[in-house]
Amino acid sequence: MVRDDTAVRLATLNVRNTADRWRARRELLVRQLVALAPEVIGVQELRMWPDQARWIIGEVERVTGGRLRYASHRRPKMGAAGVWEGIGVLSRVPVVSAAWLDLGADARVAQRVTVRTAEATLDIYNAHLGLGGEALRSGQAQRLLDWMDGRRRGPAVVMGDLNARPGSPTIELLSGRLRSAHVVVHGGEPPRTVPTPLRVDAGAGSVLDYVFVNDLVEVRDTRVAFDEVEGGLCASDHYGLVADLGLR
Repeated sequence: MVRDDTAVRLATLNVRNTADRWRARRELLVRQLVALAPEVIGVQELRMWPDQARWIIGEVERVTGGRLRYASHRRPKMGAAGVWEGIGVLSRVPVVSAAWLDLGADARVAQRVTVRTAEATLDIYNAHLGLGGEALRSGQAQRLLDWMDGRRRGPAVVMGDLNARPGSPTIELLSGRLRSAHVVVHGGEPPRTVPTPLRVDAGAGSVLDYVFVNDLVEVRDTRVAFDEVEGGLCASDHYGLVADLGLR
């Protein structure tokens, strides 16, 4: 994937908090993040305490000699679950504003981080939908779309671990309003984003992770990311996605 210097590069990854051999795999995650150098990355299953985002940002800055500097915008899950885990957006471009939304079930939240690029401002929605079935997830997706409707019209991206497979009611609902970046470029979703060699017992392969864009965003390239395997380790139990986007 050759970098288009005029594009905004975004990525998404479920980092699996600090479970599943985090200390063994964390350098692999950082190395791939540095190689990709996205302007913004949305992460899910982020450990709140101790601050996992802070460690990632500090390590990226250390290994690049300060060339890549990210700021984190975290949001814990609702209730007691938020002590342990949440979601976050790491950005190395200016952040104009940040907001969050209670998704109404399973302690899940979404966040909107608006960034300023050379071309335009961009609303980035980062979400981790629930595990309670398609009715629950479809309701959360509708809640997210309603939230987007209350925003001024402009370029927007929805990304994250949506816990829903291609063709499911949740993905069909989102696809009625937005375009999957991977479908735009490749004509379909990737073969899988789960499982990875980190958790070989996690069941059959499927796609749970997505980047969706509205009609004011041009998808120039996209692919699966964070997919390197080293000594039986991967960066996470999910593969991520990276997308190069143009803003209208």
